Amino acid sequence: MGYPKEILIIRHAEKPADPSNENLATKGYERAAALAYYVPANFNTIDHIFAAGVGLKSPSKRPVETVTPLAARLNKKIHDSFLKYQYQDMVTHILNDDSYNDSVIAIAWQHTNIEAIATAFGAKEVPSSLWPESCFDLVWKLTYNGDTTYTLTQIPQLLMYGDTDQTIVDPIEKTFCEELQTIDPRELFGNQAPIPAGNFPNQAMTCIFQVPKANVPEGLTEQYIFVGASFLLTEQAIIDNQIAAVLNVAYDVNDKEDLQIPFSDPQIDKRSALPFEKAANENYYLNQLSKVGLIDGSDNDIMTLVAAVQEAEQLLNFPSPTQQKADGLVNFYAQGNLVIHCHDGGSRSVTVTALYLYYKYYVNTDIPFVDVYKSIIALRWNHTSNHHPTQGICENAYEVLNTFEALFPEPVRKTY
Repeated sequence: MGYPKEILIIRHAEKPADPSNENLATKGYERAAALAYYVPANFNTIDHIFAAGVGLKSPSKRPVETVTPLAARLNKKIHDSFLKYQYQDMVTHILNDDSYNDSVIAIAWQHTNIEAIATAFGAKEVPSSLWPESCFDLVWKLTYNGDTTYTLTQIPQLLMYGDTDQTIVDPIEKTFCEELQTIDPRELFGNQAPIPAGNFPNQAMTCIFQVPKANVPEGLTEQYIFVGASFLLTEQAIIDNQIAAVLNVAYDVNDKEDLQIPFSDPQIDKRSALPFEKAANENYYLNQLSKVGLIDGSDNDIMTLVAAVQEAEQLLNFPSPTQQKADGLVNFYAQGNLVIHCHDGGSRSVTVTALYLYYKYYVNTDIPFVDVYKSIIALRWNHTSNHHPTQGICENAYEVLNTFEALFPEPVRKTY
């Protein structure tokens, strides 16, 4: 077996703008001339030179032209019997010939095959990212490890004006939790997220979103959406934060005990008094309650999800008591903010909130649903000053995002 101790793989030098011209561009010839001095000065003595040959379905003369000055200076032959698509045959030829053992080889080839050539030689950690179309200034050095593998080192040439020190690297793939730790919800929802009033923990209720003024219903000057946890909510927090409606995302919509919230006595309502006197047969209620049932899984009926989104829209746009009276009602409900909640104030309420905001404000933008969802998670669990949820919350959110498969845009968009 012939294992070279070092293999230098370079892309042919710059090509002309005319795609029918198979020769180097002027700058390409300049690089080829510079490589004749650069390679001997920076690497071990070159023993053999290979380049993709010219032939059927391999018309480019550029690989051979790139190493011609180097071969002339070193008085070496250019092995160009392998066409560009025969790179595997070239690698097999080298590895099966003892004469190449412990030698140093330079190879000039088309950039589209360099990754495959390095992999065929047994190089470790070869980037899977495509070689950039504009990159002509990089050397891939393969160093023999003594077994059947090579270590890849990427070396910027820095020979010509415009050369850079950039190498080819694969993008770092982050886990969902790692991505969530980098989310700053202020990028999507504004520099200063609204803060709920009253003395209660953030786990109980988080102000997620301020409704744009253009969407605030008549009778209000501002309006907010909260996400809450039912077992932590208090009547006082609901009153202090002008909560006029609650969308109760219950696990079992038919269970009367599930996610019940405290209803305020109208007599202790701290908001402004009604703008009219109530008649004997008229009643004023602080809260409206709507309930929708979602399970923590992917088996939710699509129409139930749509209903949750539509219910949020209706509760936010409830008319003022004055309008209700004008419409002939005798039971008046307060107009104000909305809290969407479930038992723990996490998965189901956050998901419904994300769905509503996405389809109300972001569906026709470039912002994907998952970004809205992540931002709301980061806001909902804003326990720390850097606006990032804990690892446990990240893991829970990842499970939610994967189990609520039916929540994603396309199926809902077709229905809503």
